[in-house]
Parts: sequence; C-alpha cells; structure tokens
Amino acid sequence: MEEQNKTQNQQQTNNQAPIPPKKNKSGLLFILFLVLGLLVVVTWLYIDQRQTTDEIETALTAEKDSLQSHLMQLRDGYDELMTDNDSLNAQLNQEKEKIDGLLAEIKTVKATNYAKIKQLQNELTTLRKVAKSYVRQIDSLNTMNQALVAENIKVKNEIQEVTKFKNELEEQNKNLSGKVEMASALRTDEIIATPINKRGKVNNRLNKIEKIKVNFRIKENVLAEQGERDVYIRIAGPDDYILAKSEEDLFEYQGQEIIYSAKRPVDYIGNDLDVTIYWDNNGALIAGTYEVHIFADGNEIGNAKFDIVDSGLF
Repeated sequence: MEEQNKTQNQQQTNNQAPIPPKKNKSGLLFILFLVLGLLVVVTWLYIDQRQTTDEIETALTAEKDSLQSHLMQLRDGYDELMTDNDSLNAQLNQEKEKIDGLLAEIKTVKATNYAKIKQLQNELTTLRKVAKSYVRQIDSLNTMNQALVAENIKVKNEIQEVTKFKNELEEQNKNLSGKVEMASALRTDEIIATPINKRGKVNNRLNKIEKIKVNFRIKENVLAEQGERDVYIRIAGPDDYILAKSEEDLFEYQGQEIIYSAKRPVDYIGNDLDVTIYWDNNGALIAGTYEVHIFADGNEIGNAKFDIVDSGLF
C-alpha cells in the first residue's frame, strides 16, 4: 500500500510540474515590453535632442552670417568716410585693416563656437563706437570746411573788388595819357618771386617748398615821402585764394580793408632800396601759377608771377 501511495504521489507531482514555465514566460514578456518601452523612450529622447541641436546650430550659423554681414557693411561705411585729410585717412585705413582681420578670422570660426562668435560681436560693437566717433569728427571738419569756403568766397569778393578798382585806375590812367604820374608814388622794379627749400635754394616742387621769397627794388624817388612804412605782399594762388597766416592780417587799400600774405617795415630815404619779404609755407600750396602783388602807402606798387609744379617721384 505504501508503495502504491508513493507511486500515486509521484504521479500527482509529475502532473503538476508544467505550471512553473507559464510563470517564466509571463516574466519574459514583461521584460520584453519593458525593454521595448525603454527603447522607444531613448529613441524619442535622441530624436528630440538631435532636433534641438540642429536648431541651435542653425541659429548660430545665422548669427555668424549676420556678424559677417555687419562687418562688411561697417567696412563699406569707412570707404565713404575717406576725406582729403591724409592724417585722418591713415587712421581710417587702420580701422579698415582691423575689420579685414575680423572678416578673415570669422571665416575660420565654426558656427558652434558660441564663445568666439560672442567675442567677435563685442569687437564689432567697439568698432561701431569708433566709427561713430570718426563720423562726428568728419562732420566737424565738414563744418570747418564750409566756414573756410565762406571765407574763401569773401576773399574772392575782395579780389574782385580790388580788380574792379584796378581796372578803374587803369581807365583813369588811359584818360590821363601824356600826363606825369603822381610824382610821390613809390614804384618797384626787378621783382622776382621764387619758391625756396629748407636750404634757401630755389625749388618749385610742391613737396620741397619751405618759403616763398619775394625780391624787389623800390625805385629812387626824391619826391616821395621819406621815413618808415610797411610794405605788404598778397600772393594769389591759381584758384584765386590769397595765401595768408590769419584772417586778421588786414591793411587798407583804396578805402577797404583787405587781407595780406606777409609784410615788412622799410625805412625809405628816397634812394633805390632792395627789399626781400618771405611767406612761410603753411601747407596751403597747390600746383599752378601764382601772382604776387606788392603794396605800400595804400597803392599797388608792383606785381609778378611764379609757378609751382607737382611733387613728382623725388
């Protein structure tokens, strides 16, 4: 009986053995679904991260292109600021070289290098401030130039008035042909106007001229009033601009105050008197033909011409 019971128990045990594999299969399915879920989440996170990275890179590329565009606009702006002032132009060219350097540098910078792009943006901001300061400086120079143009017009008007008076005097002289000139008026001859260099040698090249030297002789005239008086010279350029040190350098001529280039006191005692007057070059010279007019005692007593040529290669 006992053996039969053992046999029956073993059969019952054997009949119940397949149940555990069902539990293992359910566990595997759960793990599989869990892995699949994690894979979906990881894939979604990767795609989202990739999309965000692409958006950031696109934005940085656009910012780099914008920076390059603004630098090129700023450089073009410097081209428009160029003036006739050599010293100022040299400073403007230095700023253009800085911009060229940044343009060359930005081409080598990757769009993802945010720190470098930010640094270049800060340098662009500084360059813009510098450019604005030059704009203000050039505006100021333009205002001064306008004032100089106005002064030049005034001087030209004075020259026109002098020419008018001169023509009127010449007409009177024609009408008084055959009569003796006013005996007491001073007259000059041997008038020579020459540009000279630093060593006092004659040199009419624009970049070598240190002074304008005017030599002349006041003729003997025993009837002229003796004593000390001022002799003036006016040097008119090819554009009719009067070379002068100051707009306050004026003398009276035919009832008007007109500007002069240089003057010198002389002591005239009725004999021939050699006179030399210098005008120091202040940078206002240009190439062309110049006229020198000499005045004394309210009269024009002589005139001459001289030429200035371009500097050339040497």
